[in-house]
Amino acid sequence: MFTVQQLFGDSGSTADDLPQAPFLERARLERQRDQDVAARLALGGYVVVRLVDRLLQPDPSPEAREGFRWHLEAVRKHLRELPDDAAETAHLLGIADCVSVDSTPLPTLRLGLQAYAYFLEHEGRWEEALDVLALAMRTHGGEITAAEFAGGALVAARLNRLLARWERAGASYSVAEQAALEVGDDVSVLRGRLGCAAVLRGQGNLPASRAAVIEVLQDADALGLAEVRTIAYGDLGALYSLQGMKVEALQAKYQAFLVAPDPVDRLRALGDVGVGLVDLECREAARIAFEIVAGSEPGFLVRTNALIELMDLDSIAGNRVAFERRKAEIETLRSRMPPSMVIDYHYKWALGLARFGQVGRARELLATALRLAETSSLNAWYFKIEDALGHLAAPQPAQLEPAGEAQVAKAPAVLEVELGLQQLAAVASG
Repeated sequence: MFTVQQLFGDSGSTADDLPQAPFLERARLERQRDQDVAARLALGGYVVVRLVDRLLQPDPSPEAREGFRWHLEAVRKHLRELPDDAAETAHLLGIADCVSVDSTPLPTLRLGLQAYAYFLEHEGRWEEALDVLALAMRTHGGEITAAEFAGGALVAARLNRLLARWERAGASYSVAEQAALEVGDDVSVLRGRLGCAAVLRGQGNLPASRAAVIEVLQDADALGLAEVRTIAYGDLGALYSLQGMKVEALQAKYQAFLVAPDPVDRLRALGDVGVGLVDLECREAARIAFEIVAGSEPGFLVRTNALIELMDLDSIAGNRVAFERRKAEIETLRSRMPPSMVIDYHYKWALGLARFGQVGRARELLATALRLAETSSLNAWYFKIEDALGHLAAPQPAQLEPAGEAQVAKAPAVLEVELGLQQLAAVASG
């Protein structure tokens, strides 16, 4: 059997001070941006998480029971004042409805918390999602079955990886694999192994990561696991990109798109295909991919990535108006970005300004991105930004990319992808 402490420590939370701190911090940021509704929703999350935390630490005394009754009514009153058309309000009301003074259906409460954690992850609110996931895991009591634990551990690992908490992420992936092995869950076993490989990639150990991904892909092929194959091909594409193998990267990313069984996964893979096309300077085809993704509902992370890439394409095309418009839209999303995305945003923002002649400001943005990469131990990003700073430090800054479409775009593998995207765009517009 497994325990919640294996993922979140003795406190059952990932926060260093109090479990609900991320909700309060988000409310503060939204207030600063004059986003009253978003701030109220963040506070709604805070009061619900506080309520459930108290529920899971029961005090049987009559005074405590009466205090909890008052607490529950106060929370419900607060939630009734939230916008009833907001998706987050529905999640919070559903969780509160599962709570009572006399008895609480823990399985139902757990499902509500898991759904809310998924919603928060979908919205890019990773810290909050971890807190809610910790509460969901605590509803199991002292011990958790291997099957339940494996699923929760994979989510915790993924969130920690997005937050660049490599040690926590690696430990969670390993224990998820261990739990999945106990129940013969092949998908979770392979996802755990892929997660460990992704941690290696994030830390800059590309050869070890690539070997691990290829091994998982072979196992997934043998077992016919399309979900795992999608993830593995996507990870392989990311590794090839970091190693400068651009055509191979595009092929792997396109395979991930073709084999993805889930619509959201297909959009995520399509965004990766767009990145691969940009690396090969096939910009018109890349724009098709990113516009399809940005015009869909693939989740916060995938859509925001597409917007950042479109901003980059606008600057390459010399369209300053479109670049600034896109940047303004992305800026409203910055507080929800994980560290790697903030770095990517600053990097492409800096390159855009350099293309428009604002080299000094570009250097400042790259220096900010470099500090964040160092703080987050994102080694691959660190070296990439250092290289860009070196280009800009020259007396006459070198071009950061060729002006035209590359001849490698004529490679058969690239032409196959371009043709497929043109057909997809025609279907989407028809």
